Amino acid sequence: MRAYSDDGAVQFASPASTSLDELVQLRSSAQSLLRRVRKKSAAPLAGAAVSRRLGRGLDFAEVREYQPGDDVRMIDWNVTARTDRTHTKLFVEEQETPVLLVVDFRASMRFGTRGMYKSMLAARLAALLGWCSVANRDRVGGFVFTDDWHSEVRPQAGRRGLMRLFRAIAQGQMHVPSNDQGQFADSLARLRHVAQAGSTVILLSDFKGFDKQVRATLGGLLHTLDLLAVQIVDPLEMALPQAGRYSLNEVSSNERLSIDVGSRKQAREYAARFVSQRQVVDDFFKRGRNLHLLAKTSQPLLDTATRILTRSPDEALLSKETTVIKPSVKHS
Repeated sequence: MRAYSDDGAVQFASPASTSLDELVQLRSSAQSLLRRVRKKSAAPLAGAAVSRRLGRGLDFAEVREYQPGDDVRMIDWNVTARTDRTHTKLFVEEQETPVLLVVDFRASMRFGTRGMYKSMLAARLAALLGWCSVANRDRVGGFVFTDDWHSEVRPQAGRRGLMRLFRAIAQGQMHVPSNDQGQFADSLARLRHVAQAGSTVILLSDFKGFDKQVRATLGGLLHTLDLLAVQIVDPLEMALPQAGRYSLNEVSSNERLSIDVGSRKQAREYAARFVSQRQVVDDFFKRGRNLHLLAKTSQPLLDTATRILTRSPDEALLSKETTVIKPSVKHS
C-alpha cells in the first residue's frame, strides 16, 4: 500500500518488496511528476518525439509556396490572397518513441540501508517513468533480469507493454539471487535485437560488474540509442559511517552479522574506490554522448524521477552525507 507524507513525498509499505497493485497505483504520482516538469523540450519522456519530417501533424511549422504533390487541403488561403501566390501550411509530424526500461534485480541490488532497497528504487522509478511515457503516447517495454533469469517485454502502445513490464518486475523479485555476473552482459546484449534506432533506453542498475564484456556489449549501441544510465546507489556505498561496530541483518536467512568500521584512512580509501568506480561508468557513457546520473536510495522518489526526466546533473547528490547512519542496517 502507498501513502503520502506531510511534505508530499511518496511512502511505501515495504522498503524491500513491491507489488503489482503498488506499481499500478504509482500512475497518480506520475501525473504529479509530469506537472513538475514544465519545460517539455528538456524532458526525454515529456511528449511524443518530434520527427524531422514536415507534413500534416499537430504542431505548426511554417508556410511556404505550394509545390507539386502538396496536400491542397493545407493551402493557406490568407497568405495566398495576400501574396497572389499559392502557399501551403506545413506541420511537424509526431511519432511514437519506443521507451525501454531496463530493471536490474541482481543480488547486488537487493541491498539497502536507507530509504529502500536499490532493487525497489529501480522498480518504482521504472513504474513512474513508464506511466509518464504512457501519458505521452510512447510505446513502453523493457527488460527485468536477475543473476540467472530474465524477462523481455517488447514495446507496446498504451498500457499493454507497461503492465507486462510490471508483471515481470513482480516475478523478478521472487527469484532467489545468485552471483552469476555474466547475466549483466547477456541481458544488455538483447537490446541489440529489441531496441530500434532512436529508442530511449533507461538503464536502472548499480552497474556492479561493469567490466570489459559489458562495455563491449553496450559500445555498439551508444550512437544509435538515446541511452540514460541511472546508477542506483545506497549511501553506505558512497561513504562509510562513523567508526564503530555495526549490526547487519541477512534477510533471506535471518542471520545477524556485525562489522567494524575503522580508521579515517580506511574511510578515505573506501570513498575513493566508489568515486573511481563511478568515474569508469561516467566516462564510458559520456564518450558516447549519453547521460549518466546517480540515484540515491535515501532521496525522495519524485525528486529522483524529476532529475531523470529533466536530465539534471549530479552535483547535489555528490555532496557529503550529513546524517549519520544508525548502527542497524540491513541487506539481503
